[in-house]
Amino acid sequence: MAAKIVNRGLLRIGQQASQSTNYNVARYIRTMSVDDGTAAFAAAHTALNSGGAITNEYDQAFDATPTEASQTITHVCTIPTGQGNFTIRRIALHDDTAANVTTSSATLVAGVDGQSIGKTADFSLQITLTITYADAS
Repeated sequence: MAAKIVNRGLLRIGQQASQSTNYNVARYIRTMSVDDGTAAFAAAHTALNSGGAITNEYDQAFDATPTEASQTITHVCTIPTGQGNFTIRRIALHDDTAANVTTSSATLVAGVDGQSIGKTADFSLQITLTITYADAS
């Protein structure tokens, strides 16, 4: 399993934090997706299908406003029984509304790949993703 904040995500986070030239108040991390793509996330990826075709994808807004503790932000999303029923290989965060997130939308911020979660209509699935921001020096 690998977790990756892609280059576009790093730029978006910096823009939001500093409200720089291309700052956009409407573009913040607010949607989670799951898909059956097998390609690992790479720094240059901007969309879910940047690494190859995806057959199944499901996305929705977070259950509630992400919470924070120190430098860690926690994002929670519940996939209901009737949705996302396939083998989940990747989980991702996006900086747009769920209505605008698709496999090819340039909304990808970060993701976790290498999963194998068998989701069926028999249950809902709550996913929690955390990002801890740290000084790289």
